[in-house]
Amino acid sequence: MHPSTLPATPFGRRAASLGQIASQVLAREAVAAAQSGALSNQPSAVHKWQLFRLLTEIRPRLGLSDRSLGVLNALLTFHPETALSLVSAGEEPGSEPRGLIVFPSNRALAGRANGMDDRTLRRHLAALAEAGLIIRRDSPNGKRYARRAGEDTPAQSFGFDLTPLVARAAEFELMAEELRREARRTRMLREKISLHRRDAAKLIALGLDEGLAGDWSGLRLRFMSLARPLRSGLPPDALEALERGLASLSSEAASLLAAAISIHKKTGNDGHSDRHQSNSNAKFSHDLEPASKEAGGTPPSNLETKPHVFSLGMVTEACPDIAAYHSDPDGIRSWSDFIAAARTIRPMLGISPSAWDEAVTVLGEANAAVTVAALLQRSEFSSEARSSVTAEGKTAITVNGSPAIRSPGGYLRVLTEKAGEGGFALGPLLMALIGQRLKAKRATAP
Repeated sequence: MHPSTLPATPFGRRAASLGQIASQVLAREAVAAAQSGALSNQPSAVHKWQLFRLLTEIRPRLGLSDRSLGVLNALLTFHPETALSLVSAGEEPGSEPRGLIVFPSNRALAGRANGMDDRTLRRHLAALAEAGLIIRRDSPNGKRYARRAGEDTPAQSFGFDLTPLVARAAEFELMAEELRREARRTRMLREKISLHRRDAAKLIALGLDEGLAGDWSGLRLRFMSLARPLRSGLPPDALEALERGLASLSSEAASLLAAAISIHKKTGNDGHSDRHQSNSNAKFSHDLEPASKEAGGTPPSNLETKPHVFSLGMVTEACPDIAAYHSDPDGIRSWSDFIAAARTIRPMLGISPSAWDEAVTVLGEANAAVTVAALLQRSEFSSEARSSVTAEGKTAITVNGSPAIRSPGGYLRVLTEKAGEGGFALGPLLMALIGQRLKAKRATAP
């Protein structure tokens, strides 16, 4: 057997692994195919920086950290050519491509890896080898160097072999395309979820506020169970299930609304409950969109000229759940977005139009929206809510260690009344929400 066909095992106490040997076998087969001209679906040469950008795109799939890729970037700088080629002039068939072996010292490599310490550098080199991106070709004494070819002796290099990068280039491209398709699918699902959530929220709000016939309270509870914040790493299958649930909910709400309209046409009854009539207040618009001057409603507060103690960033940190109820999948970007989200969640929390109107009158529209967001964060519908069974066999719902608010509508009226008397301030409430979350994280940290 030719020495170049033997697997390269690591120097010293490092053990060989099946993954490393498999990577060498794949690289050797690719080189042999390139030298014989039998390559079919993979290139014999690649642009190293284009390939590196591809690897950064699929890094999570490879199980590598960004610092590991930083070390690979440094290794690539030691290769003098822009192209990485499986075939080099003058090499024997079946031999390893010496031109793809780089042999920097740890000191030189660390210098190009932003001064990485030796221990960390070794760990990331091991990760690259284990992921099958490089092959370690260690010399008998563990040093890295290239030996000049003698008259009867072929040239030999000891260091890091970059052959797997070329041998697996086609695989990396397929992996990137799969990730792109998955990203497109995820983006489309998130857009559909936002649309269904907006439709369901507005239809259910209309049914609740107008007191229409039908199980609008049941739809409200189902909506709250589905409209939780979307985690960034949620798999597509989970997103599809959520999209189907919200689409079904929106369809049911539309059917209930159509039935109520049909009854109204037949009976001439406006379908409004007495409770809703008594809560009506012509001074305010109860639509989920901001009222306009032309509509006779109160326009949104001029948030640029009205002083605010709290920044939007602080409020969304204290009340992150409110972002799930904004129709834009990109999230809340302005106070107008925040107020729109609060208007959407208001009926879902069981807060009547009159309770909202009173809060806006006393607190101002922005502060009323912040209060509603805080009530959502402390309610049984919060993403941080946890249920447990007490010693008496009853179910207790807590949010970061505090009892969950069961009636946000009544709670808002109490807070509005206290604010009118000067006994309520938003600052302590927001700081308490942030503090409770940090305390809960410390309690669960390993």
